[in-house]
Formats: sequence, structure tokens, C-alpha cells
Amino acid sequence: MENGKRPLNRSITAGCVLFIIALCVLLSLANLGLYRTFVYNDYRDYIANILNYTKSHIDCDDLETCIKTGEESDAYKETLLFMDDLMNHYDDVHYFYAILPLNTNDTGNTMSVLSAERYHDRYEDTEGNLYLGWVSDDEYDAETAAKMFDIMKGNDIVYFEEVTEWGTDYTGAMPLKNSAGKGIAVLAVDIDISFINGMIAQYAMVNIGVVVLAGVIFIALFLFWSRKNITMPIQELEQSVVRFADHSHGQRDTEALSFDAPEMKKNNEIKSLSNAVAKMTKDMRDYVDGIVNAEKEAATMQELANRDALTGVRNKTAYDAEAKRVEAAIANGETRVGLAIVDLNFLKKINDTYGHEKGDAAIKRLCQLTCKLFEHSPVFRIGGDEFAIILRGEDYNHCNELVDRFYTETDKMSTDVTLASWEKISAAIGVAFYDSTLDNGLDSLFRRADQAMYEKKKAMNALRAD
Repeated sequence: MENGKRPLNRSITAGCVLFIIALCVLLSLANLGLYRTFVYNDYRDYIANILNYTKSHIDCDDLETCIKTGEESDAYKETLLFMDDLMNHYDDVHYFYAILPLNTNDTGNTMSVLSAERYHDRYEDTEGNLYLGWVSDDEYDAETAAKMFDIMKGNDIVYFEEVTEWGTDYTGAMPLKNSAGKGIAVLAVDIDISFINGMIAQYAMVNIGVVVLAGVIFIALFLFWSRKNITMPIQELEQSVVRFADHSHGQRDTEALSFDAPEMKKNNEIKSLSNAVAKMTKDMRDYVDGIVNAEKEAATMQELANRDALTGVRNKTAYDAEAKRVEAAIANGETRVGLAIVDLNFLKKINDTYGHEKGDAAIKRLCQLTCKLFEHSPVFRIGGDEFAIILRGEDYNHCNELVDRFYTETDKMSTDVTLASWEKISAAIGVAFYDSTLDNGLDSLFRRADQAMYEKKKAMNALRAD
């Protein structure tokens, strides 16, 4: 085994174990969350049934009178007996009551309106019983009092959890409203849910155990399957490839380049890979025979890579290569270097008005005119509508005359009624000749020619505007 090499089987095992652990954790948390939600929703329904059933037996207008006068009416007493009966019926109900929030102070902020009691508390051990008009001392903090005000103003049942010295209660509270729709009190029921956390924890342990067991079984089955169908076939293929590489190193006899493919029982990607490696050895022999032809084709491809697809002249890549040769010539003392930049006017207008196909036609027409006039110099398309000419020979000597002829030709096109609008091309040319006092290379020469072209373009635009 190579130094630092990590076996695929070990990587698959580690990855599988980590994945299953993460999956077990996520499944356990999700399942536990769903179970907890189910339990609490069940208690909400339970509380809602008690509250709605009780509210249907309360005469809220009569209850409002009782609150104001502090006197218990017959309807009030019947309601209290009804609530006591419900309290005796439900063992897990801690408190069943109606209160009136008075203020949001820390003390004296609520008044007892109705307080259900079990039989023993109502008639035998009555010391802790609450009666109509009793105002709490510090049973409710300011935050809870404010919450009761909000509940009384609202219309829905509000649920919240409270931890007290007697345990954990889940409370549901709803407003009691008179016939005019005004809130007069809050009806609430506290359910003992101290046991829920223990029940949820027990469920979590069982759930985690089942998920972990399923994960272990899956890992074992997956690793057995992956070893048989993935890692062992790959190891056999690796050994064959290593033997082939050792045998082929420095081999000059292409017929000796043969690959002993291992037997693959499964018709899968690994078998396809083995077949591909076997085919590759044959392709290697064919490759040597094709090298000579490839070299010829490479020259052709190089020429194509340096040609602009639209105009057929040399492109920016060819210009960059030629620029390096010109730079070298300048460094060796060559001073007869000239550069012309040609830029098409109004290409965007042509594209927007007539379409990009007509814009391409205008670019080709400009290229044809440029090549025709500067026939002794290489022309390069270096941008969408921009051409560069490295002036040589007669074109260098008679550059100004050629520029004049260029503008003469474009002026003729502008008045030729047989031409379409996009064929009446307009362009600007900027020319610069190498000056050792101004230029330190082709880049600075390019900038001067480009600036001259833009100055000409501005002058042409100004003349057009007049």
C-alpha cells in the first residue's frame, strides 16, 4: 500500500457510519418533536373541550352583575356547582377558575370570580377556598396580569405553560364576554403535566433505541454489500492496473502493452471501467500511429484559433502574438513601426434598429474595405467593431493617403442610394507612428492611435450633430 493511502473500504465505512449517526439523530429529534407536538395538541383539545363546555353553561350577563355587586346569584351558584362537578370528574385538573384582571401591578392585580373545588376542599377542608371578590396578594405577577388583560380583550383560547411549586401546569384561558361583546372575566383551566416530560423522555429512549438498532443493521448490510460489489472489485481492478503500469513503464514495443483485465461478475460501472482500461491500452497503440497526423492537424487548428469567425481576418489572439514580435523588434532598434485603429460608428444603432445580423454585415463590410486599402499590412479584429492594422511597407509609407481614400470610400457609400442603411458604413481611423521620445513600446503606441481614433470619432459626431 502506498504511503498516505487511505483504503476505499475504510472511507466508505467511516462515511456510512457518520451518515447513519447523523440520520439517527435527525430522525430521533424529528420523531420526538412530532410526538411532543401530538401530546400538547391532544391536551389543547382536552382543555378546549372543558372551557367551551363550561362557557356554554355560564350566563355572562348575570355573572357581570355578580362581579359588580359582589353578590352570588342563583345562576352563579349553579355555575359553581357545575364547575365543581367537572373538577371532581377530571383528576388531572389542578385549578378551574375565572378571574378578573384589575391592574398590572405586582400585587393585588386580579380578583377571583369563580373557583371550582373538589368535594373535600369545598365542604371539609375549606381553608384555601377562593370566593367571589377575593383579590390576590402576589399569586399573579405583573406579566401574567398583563397576559390576562390581553386574553380578556381577545376572542380565542390562549395556551401557556407555568412552572409552580406544585409542579408544571399547562393552562388554557379564554375570555368571557357579556351580550354586548365586552370582556368581563377570563375563564381558565390548569392541567397537571408534570408527568409529560418523563413520558416524553421514556418515549425518546425507546425511539432512539429503535432508530440506533435499525441504523446498526443497515450499516452491517450496507458494508457487506459495498465490499462485495464495490470495494473488492475496485481493489482487483487497481491491482491489474498497477501491474500494467509497472510492465508498461519504458516499454517501446506497443504490442507488449496489454492489460490483463480481472473477471467482473457484476455488469456495472466497475466492469465498464475495467473494459475501458482494456480498450485504453489498444487506444494507446493507435495513438502513437496518429501522432504524425495530429501534428499536421495541430498546425491547421492553430491557424483557425487565430482567425476571427465573422470576418476571416486575424483575431485578438493573433494580434497579441504579433504584438510580442513587434515589441521585440522595437527593443532591437526597429523604429519604422506604425499602428492604425479603425472603429465602426453607430453599431449599436444598427443592431437596435435592424438586428444583430445587419450589424454583423456592417462589421464585415468595414473589414473588407480596410483589407482592400491596407493590402500590405496585417489586419486584426481586436473587438466587436474595432480593428487594428500594423502598418508595413507601402502602407506605412502612404498611410495618410490611404486614410484619405478610406474616408472618400465611406463618403461615397453614404450617398449611394443602391445601398441599404446598414451598408452605408461610417468609421473613424486613428494613426500613430513610433516615436522613441513618446513611446516605450507597442502599448503606448496603441494608446496614441486609439486616442487619435476617438478624437476623430468625436469630430465626426459633432459634425453630424451640426
